[in-house]
Amino acid sequence: MHLHDIKGPDPVLVSLPERVLVVVEDALSNDESSTDAEMAQYLLDIGLTDVQARHAVSYRDVYRLSLWIDCYTPIRSAVRVRCNRTTGEYEIT
Repeated sequence: MHLHDIKGPDPVLVSLPERVLVVVEDALSNDESSTDAEMAQYLLDIGLTDVQARHAVSYRDVYRLSLWIDCYTPIRSAVRVRCNRTTGEYEIT
């Protein structure tokens, strides 16, 4: 299944505590220098399981390409809202 095909919150990651989920999404959005293996290790270090860490890393490109709004992110919601970097307008994806 492709990540864009998931309807609703991601079943593997949405059960993470809010404070952990915030850190995961922040890392996915902002860490451009780590390799996927380094990112997965970081996620393991903050408490994710191996399956959760590998699954979260698979979202890297989706998070780096868009600025997601509040809780309307690919991991948290079926309704995804991002800011279009070109126009500055919000889009529902």
